[in-house]
Amino acid sequence: MAVAVDFREFKPVDSREDLIRRVEQAPIEHAEAVLAAYDLLLRLHAKGLLDLLNGLLSAGDTVVDRVVDVVSSKEMVTALRILLIFSNLFTLIDADVLHAVIAEAGKETPSLLALGKQAASKDARRGLATAVGLLNVFGAALSKQQSDKHG
Repeated sequence: MAVAVDFREFKPVDSREDLIRRVEQAPIEHAEAVLAAYDLLLRLHAKGLLDLLNGLLSAGDTVVDRVVDVVSSKEMVTALRILLIFSNLFTLIDADVLHAVIAEAGKETPSLLALGKQAASKDARRGLATAVGLLNVFGAALSKQQSDKHG
């Protein structure tokens, strides 16, 4: 035969009481972390960063709109492209070789013949050609800037 089952009402755990207990225990269990957080807040307040962040949050969409305007401007796009080009170039430079060249430059002044030998190398000629090309680009930009100013 079947046995009757007692009817029980389901009572979920009171999460509010659990949260209150955890909040009361937190300063005891995590005293060092709480003190570090207070120290951080104090330093942020002393430097005025909390006021700055509060102002940024209050400004909300205005700040985002201004940042988007600046980042999407033609000048910023060009600057970012140039930065990426040079960062890719810098990853190819061997830091040890660069350090050795700078260390050698500080020892004694090389003769004109030694400089001529270095300048005649294939890599030096490539670097000089790139430098002259960059000077042409900057010169054209300066020329355009002056012609725009004068009409």
